Amino acid sequence: MFDGRILTQSRRNSVNSPNSRGGMFHLILSQIYPLRHVTMTSLPLPQMRHKHFLFFLLLVVGFAYGTICQAALNVVPTPRQILGYDLGERFTSYADLEHYLRALRDAAPDRMKLIPYGESCERRTLYLVVISDSQNLFRLDDIRTNIKRLTDPRITSAAEANRIITSTPAIAWLSYGVHGNEASSPEAALNVIHQLLSASDDSTKALLKNVVVVIDPLLNPDGHERYVAFEQTHSGKAPVEDRNAIEHNEDWPSGRTNHYFFDLNRDWAWLTQPESRARVKAYREWMPQVHVDFHEMSYNSSYFFFPPFKPVNKNIPPSTSEWDRIFGKANAEAFDKKGWNYWSGESFDLFYPGYGDSWPSLHGAVGMTYEQAGQAGLHVRRSDETTLTLRDRIDRHSETSLTTLRTTAQHKAELLRNYYSFFADALKEAENSRVKEYLVDPTTDPSRAAKMITLLLNEGIEVYRASENFSAGGLHTYFVKETQSKKFPAGSFVIRTAQPSTRFLTALLEPDPVLSDTFFYDISTWTLPLAYGVETYWTGSSISVPVSRVDSATVPAGAVVGGKASYAYLMQWNTNDADRVLAWLLQHNYRVNVAMKEFVLNDVRFRRGTMIIPVAGNPPDLEHDITTLAMSYHTVIYSANTGFSQSGIDLGSDRAVRLKKPSIIVVTGSPVNAESYGEIWSLFDDMYEIGFTPMKLDQLRRADLHDYTAIIFPDDGRDGQGYKNLLDSNFVQKLKTWISSGGAYIGIEGGA
Repeated sequence: MFDGRILTQSRRNSVNSPNSRGGMFHLILSQIYPLRHVTMTSLPLPQMRHKHFLFFLLLVVGFAYGTICQAALNVVPTPRQILGYDLGERFTSYADLEHYLRALRDAAPDRMKLIPYGESCERRTLYLVVISDSQNLFRLDDIRTNIKRLTDPRITSAAEANRIITSTPAIAWLSYGVHGNEASSPEAALNVIHQLLSASDDSTKALLKNVVVVIDPLLNPDGHERYVAFEQTHSGKAPVEDRNAIEHNEDWPSGRTNHYFFDLNRDWAWLTQPESRARVKAYREWMPQVHVDFHEMSYNSSYFFFPPFKPVNKNIPPSTSEWDRIFGKANAEAFDKKGWNYWSGESFDLFYPGYGDSWPSLHGAVGMTYEQAGQAGLHVRRSDETTLTLRDRIDRHSETSLTTLRTTAQHKAELLRNYYSFFADALKEAENSRVKEYLVDPTTDPSRAAKMITLLLNEGIEVYRASENFSAGGLHTYFVKETQSKKFPAGSFVIRTAQPSTRFLTALLEPDPVLSDTFFYDISTWTLPLAYGVETYWTGSSISVPVSRVDSATVPAGAVVGGKASYAYLMQWNTNDADRVLAWLLQHNYRVNVAMKEFVLNDVRFRRGTMIIPVAGNPPDLEHDITTLAMSYHTVIYSANTGFSQSGIDLGSDRAVRLKKPSIIVVTGSPVNAESYGEIWSLFDDMYEIGFTPMKLDQLRRADLHDYTAIIFPDDGRDGQGYKNLLDSNFVQKLKTWISSGGAYIGIEGGA
């Protein structure tokens, strides 16, 4: 009898062992005769003939059995074998997607890696699927190192670049599901992965030899899960094709956005969300030459692929537009063969740097967006009376995915050469740029400046810090046109445009983005120093000052000036971190007053708005907590041992008004714009840790507002019309009465 445990182990090893069939034969033979003690030549002749026959028989059987075992173990499972349904029959949940990815990895470990790279807000793992031939997979570290060398012509000569281009595959990155309710793209990702792993034709082999395929199958798992739950809740046994059916019309807030209702496709440049931060960090480890972001648009449309519409960001070179046409033509030919409708160049510009097409394009890749008609349930009847199915949507996204990969393989060398030229040309452009350096003075709000510098560092921008004080003339600011001179303290940041990432750096910091067209699909202007409120200058010359490169932006430590206070602690109201200290104190029931007039104490001028935290009447842990807050939030807090000021109001004046602990309502639910609500939610929840009560309008109409200090109406996306349609005159009068009693009403855009 064979030892079942040993045979099982042998089957497991047979996938990876180059001598698996011989190993199987020796295992079987060793179960019959202890070969360590008996050899063929030591047996009598009849027995030797018998042994030779057995040897031959077992050789044949072992070879056949090993072949069967190896073939069985290398079969790539279909979705039905693992999930119990074919793709297109239902929407795949995150758990099922993860389960199937693991099954595919286990079936083809020599051609696929499954790499976790982060977590969503709701703690779902974010994955990269890496697929290539076994030789490329074995030397992934070398491939990534070589690609990184192409991104810096300062250290990689043209001759060295040519050697790398000859010996290195291209990297193509495909991103699916950044909008959670554009749900065909994660299904297409699974289909593409299965096809790449199960196909054995020469074309696929050549593709995987020349391309390392990196697939992010689900960028936004939280939004996607919200959408799948909606569909599962509202779908019956058979799809309802009527476009008015609930399964084609999502409830508020929809699955488009992430947990905090942020649009992750606008966050590539700003990294406000954990999904974006993790993705950009992973992307920079791979630095692909091709990136495609897969989306859906109205189910009444057809299919969009590049070239894009105008305007195109001026920092993206014309060579990228040429590649847009090459890939667009290849996709068009593939769709022509199948008789599928498509269009390009009529919408979806390439201007704003925070998209999943423009951001990669500013980092040397051919960045593109593909849009499939969708945003509906399993089957939907369109305006032209045709039926669009989920399977249709999967097939078209799969076709452009594979066509893009085949085109990348065909043009591998040219793409890598273009990639190297992108960075080499960028450095030459920097030499002739009107901006040589950006100078950042962090003095006014060091914490806010550190946040901006941290963003630049996370985006791969080279940043330096001045080691000593220096002066500079001929400076330009973001507020006035006149040039000026300024003294900068040691610790100021210097950002040189002469670096490989200069095109992306310019896109983020240029005062006035250059416009060649006036129609925009979306966002039309941005500038980091204005967004962060950080004192920043630019100059057309190089500053002569000793600098050192930084890999993190530290914030000066806070302190309590004057030690333990016997009367009060004073905090100037001049930084964002002061907000955080105040929020913590009020949330923990400390008494805090605000000075309505300025005063001078201990030769320090305290402006209007200074926080006064009296010792009397506050908990005995005040000294400990104040010290901890000052250090944690990098804030300078002053001790006062008397309430008698040198000038201005005294600390016990009636003009030092006590602040109430905030009790806040934020209106949520329809008709509120979910992203506007999400901004407030994220700000209070994640940044300031301020508690609030989310409340729908129906509940707000019935609620007793007496105990609430503030009500926030986010934007409704309809210039206030959404609110007007739901709020009657009785509620308006109730709100007016509450405001006249001291309540604070805050309206944002339509909410105003």
